[in-house]
Amino acid sequence: MKALEEKAEKYDKGIKNLTLGRLPKINAYILNNFIHDAETLLDIGMGTGTFAILSAKKGAKVTGIDFSEKMLKVAKQKMKLEGLTDNPQIIKMPVIELDEVFSDKSYDKITAILSFSELYRDEQDFCLKQINRILKDDGEFILVDEVKPEKVGKKIVYFLIRIPLVIITYFKSQLTTKSLRNIEVRLESNKFSLIEEKYYLLDTLKLFRLKKKG
Repeated sequence: MKALEEKAEKYDKGIKNLTLGRLPKINAYILNNFIHDAETLLDIGMGTGTFAILSAKKGAKVTGIDFSEKMLKVAKQKMKLEGLTDNPQIIKMPVIELDEVFSDKSYDKITAILSFSELYRDEQDFCLKQINRILKDDGEFILVDEVKPEKVGKKIVYFLIRIPLVIITYFKSQLTTKSLRNIEVRLESNKFSLIEEKYYLLDTLKLFRLKKKG
């Protein structure tokens, strides 16, 4: 899912529309079960900072990265409203610089929530390789993004309901969307093993909780 930079202020509303209000529940599920006090968390594609800020308020030491200046401006405004100063730490950078900025095995958790599908295929593969390198041996990678359903009936519903919803959301907030392709295979090839998976919105939105292969 991708918002045009000049429409950054509409991003949160657009995401809420696209997920039919599910995203806050997904964020809460991750926060309540997998984000803990004093852990280090890297949030890739933090956007307007919603999840990074919630994690910081829970006590995690958060670094959020994004390449959109306007998205990060909104994130900083949110931090100010919450009384936060240096946590989360915000870095403006593209994912192709992950290998230059972050050291090996330096984070307990890494998240990419509705941001991974914004990347080109080669960027996604590069990012997966770097996430595996940056993550501690006992750490977890949590990925949430749009996928296409496998079952025929749900595919039909996807085209009848999901596509019109995407079109309506675009006209309201200039938010575009695309699904991840063959992500399970690529996670496997980049040495991740699945701990847990959860589906939402008729199998069009999926949460992957992953660990590094031993």
